[in-house]
Amino acid sequence: MTSSVILQPAGDSDALGHFVDTIETPVDVSRIKSLMSSAQLEELGEIFEGRKTIPVWGITSGNGGGNAKKWDKIESGDVTLFSRKGRIFASATVVAKIHNKLLALDLWDTNSDGETWEYVYFLDELTEQNIPYSAFNEAVGYKPNFVIQGFSILDEAKSNLLLNAFDLRSTVYFPVIPVQDYYTAITSSLDDADSLDSTVQGKGRIEQQFLRKSLFGKRSVAECCLCGRLLPVSLLWAAHIKKRSACSLEEKKDFKHIVAAMCKLGCDELYEKKYVSVDSEGTIVVSTKSNSSPELNVFLDGLVGKKCKSWTENNKKYFAWHNDM
Repeated sequence: MTSSVILQPAGDSDALGHFVDTIETPVDVSRIKSLMSSAQLEELGEIFEGRKTIPVWGITSGNGGGNAKKWDKIESGDVTLFSRKGRIFASATVVAKIHNKLLALDLWDTNSDGETWEYVYFLDELTEQNIPYSAFNEAVGYKPNFVIQGFSILDEAKSNLLLNAFDLRSTVYFPVIPVQDYYTAITSSLDDADSLDSTVQGKGRIEQQFLRKSLFGKRSVAECCLCGRLLPVSLLWAAHIKKRSACSLEEKKDFKHIVAAMCKLGCDELYEKKYVSVDSEGTIVVSTKSNSSPELNVFLDGLVGKKCKSWTENNKKYFAWHNDM
């Protein structure tokens, strides 16, 4: 249930060319969609929401289909490390994958053996890195002279060591967490934010990742339910409508209705401190605070009378609790 690390050498002319053409220069989404089947569009349409371009990578099937078998194991939230000339020079997070030969041919044509890179995956959070092989080898316990060669996926233990050593985990895309694991996590008391217990912190991370995955899915952008701004999901909280510490276990289990997307640009804090609330009809109301500043009042005036985009018959009781607290 942890993200895996994908090792992707990009030193030869084909790989480096592909990195420049479809990673450094992300591919136009309309070009990708035109080469996808209706089933693929339905399955992956969510990841293209709000995007004009997206980084794309692909691999050939490999000898005996070996690469394809590894590709089958790739999941959203996995971290790809691109390497050449003795160092890891970039990282990116996997968003989704498809097997699409037509798309691969359009993007990359074929190699000298007539193969194309048809096992495709889409990426986000491209970040420049400068991790020498020596540092990589030390982090995962390889011999000092180990050289990254060929497409491969590290096992869970080595992936964790590397992700922790270089802070490579995504804060947006997470591996799929079974609902039962979420239920197990929320049975623990996580109210002590200062706890250093690794088990407690791990369960807290499972809870947050599950809630964000449930709320945002594969989307890279979403609306704040209060101000309505369309923002990167990294700027949105999966905020408890009813304060988490006040929720019963059954209410915490109601994950489809207990959280809403509230932006980190201010709406989450305004809601928590009751500058804004949502009434029984789903309309945003503003409280009068004696210490409100003129600038804050201007912002609050812009929310008055708007409909909360997350309010439903199924969660109105949680908004009502917030009003009555």
